[in-house]
Amino acid sequence: MTIALLQKQHEQIHEIIQELLHVPQEKLEEKAFDISMKIGQLAGVLLFHLQSEDKFLYPNLMEHENSHIRSTAKAFTDEMGNLGEKFSAFKAKYMQPKNIKTNPEKFRQDLSDIATLLKNRIQREEMELYPLLGK
Repeated sequence: MTIALLQKQHEQIHEIIQELLHVPQEKLEEKAFDISMKIGQLAGVLLFHLQSEDKFLYPNLMEHENSHIRSTAKAFTDEMGNLGEKFSAFKAKYMQPKNIKTNPEKFRQDLSDIATLLKNRIQREEMELYPLLGK
């Protein structure tokens, strides 16, 4: 598992989120099926990414000799549970196109919220966590 692969997954997550965010508000109902499929794609990439981190990255960092690296890895792991739960709830709700069609404004707000959480997490990993790997 390389950092380059994790960063590539970050790029894929970002691209899918941007595609979702760029669907015009007036097209949400019409494109609800395509949107739900795109959410499934996002879930697949995100699941693979999280499994890669859980199996390889975080266990190694939590065993690192440097206490700062161990504590940073633990903090990131602890924070992930909340984000994982929020994304799972978002996915469960909006993998059903009818839930997008029923209330497109609520979907747009929920999408914005989850996109912000994912973007912040990715930025923090890129800026705070991955640089520690060279130590």
